[in-house]
Amino acid sequence: MIVELASSEDAADVARIINAAYHAGEPGIWHGGWTRTNPNAVGQLIEAGEIAVAREDDGRVVGSVRVRRLDDETAELGMLSVDPAAFGAGTGRALLTFAEQHHGTAFMQLELLVPHGAPHPQKERLHDWYSRLGYRQISSRVFDEPLLAGPADLRTYRKSLRAAPAT
Repeated sequence: MIVELASSEDAADVARIINAAYHAGEPGIWHGGWTRTNPNAVGQLIEAGEIAVAREDDGRVVGSVRVRRLDDETAELGMLSVDPAAFGAGTGRALLTFAEQHHGTAFMQLELLVPHGAPHPQKERLHDWYSRLGYRQISSRVFDEPLLAGPADLRTYRKSLRAAPAT
């Protein structure tokens, strides 16, 4: 597998993978008919150099991530998505590693949408995964969007990418 910045020809595949991943990972959070993105919006992000893809050896796109610089010290990753057929193959971890290294910043952050009420299994799984990889929640705010099926919070997680001092 190779992870690299996406090309304009990848827009439809990336949009399909993002929407499939969000459909699988956010059941019950959104009203029916909601989609996360579309090929035109993805194309704009690709043109801005903000989308990386994971490709199989045959060139097929199996995952993607958006990564952008927020300021001199911090970059942000988002829309980390893996084709459901490729789950468990290390694609998500490879994309996360690329995102953490891409801008060479001291910090990486991400946001996780979490519905109120009973725990959401997929969101709990993501929280646990990011926590194991060194991300810590630094803030939370109410996320108000008309297409949400119910109240939710947008939690911000942050990780220091600075090497630990040698001992």
